[in-house]
Amino acid sequence: MNQRTIACVMEQTLGNITHYFNLRSHETVVEGCTPRWLPIDYRGGRLPWTINGSWDARKELRRVLGDVDAIFIHTPTLSPLSVDLFRRKPTVLSADGTPLNKRAMRLAYGLKPETRAVESSKRLVYREVFARAQGFVAWSNWTKQSFVDDYGCREEDVAVIPPGIDVKGFWCGERNNELPRILFVGGDFYRKGGKLLLKVFRERLKNKAELILVTRDNIPDEPGLRVCRNVQPNSKQLLELYREADIFALPTTADCYSLACMEALASGLPVVATTVGGIPDILLENKTGHLVAPNDATTFGDALEALVTDPARRRAMGAAGRQDALDRFDSRDNARKLFEFVCARC
Repeated sequence: MNQRTIACVMEQTLGNITHYFNLRSHETVVEGCTPRWLPIDYRGGRLPWTINGSWDARKELRRVLGDVDAIFIHTPTLSPLSVDLFRRKPTVLSADGTPLNKRAMRLAYGLKPETRAVESSKRLVYREVFARAQGFVAWSNWTKQSFVDDYGCREEDVAVIPPGIDVKGFWCGERNNELPRILFVGGDFYRKGGKLLLKVFRERLKNKAELILVTRDNIPDEPGLRVCRNVQPNSKQLLELYREADIFALPTTADCYSLACMEALASGLPVVATTVGGIPDILLENKTGHLVAPNDATTFGDALEALVTDPARRRAMGAAGRQDALDRFDSRDNARKLFEFVCARC
């Protein structure tokens, strides 16, 4: 492979920050491919992030354009104002979800609904942006389908490559808790379904299990419930919380993907989550966990209670989840696949 330098424009929001750090830790995994990192920090303001973010990305790309062979941009939000640069350097776009994927999630993320005119205009803009790109990395089949069906991208141009985690950094072994311990990890407690989880715990699982909430929101402790705040991604504290848990629960109402679900699998935890976004790609139903419809407290509670009362099932699902994480979600393997795909498109 010829030597290639890739300008890697990386959005610094939510789980995209963890993805950036995981990729950086494996930046030498492909011989002949040298990433040049251009992290774009989120900044608010009167203008939408699509404009602020893509303006910052354009400035960074123009600064290094003469020194790189190709461009990689995660996410498409940062791409509209750089589309003219795609003619000068081959470009691969990466996404946890397309703009149309995320349309129905706007309210859950605290964003106003878009008018039909705005939605149509945005769709036309992104169709033009995507038409100029050489390839696409989709975190899930849900995202790939939107690239193809909603924006007219060719199937062969879209590679499904999950973001990956440091699987070997997560511990998997015997748990010895007196009561099964349920772990929830979600900075945005309400969007991630925390209210439903609390309802299920209080009505069905109190005195049968313990609940650990990792969130930035101000949820008070109560008997059987412990809240952990200011826990950083990939931190020792977070690893210990996974190590000490028996079950992972994420009844999220709006997510494109879930690094936390992958981390739970790597820790040998059975997972109960919702059929939101690309999450169905992560879990193998009835083997590594359970998938239920969002906002369905009864079915979610049934799945969670079945695991709470069956230690053998927890262990079997946890072992299967650990193996699946090793097979599909190792950050080094998936970084290699990503960089190889980008270099092949140069």
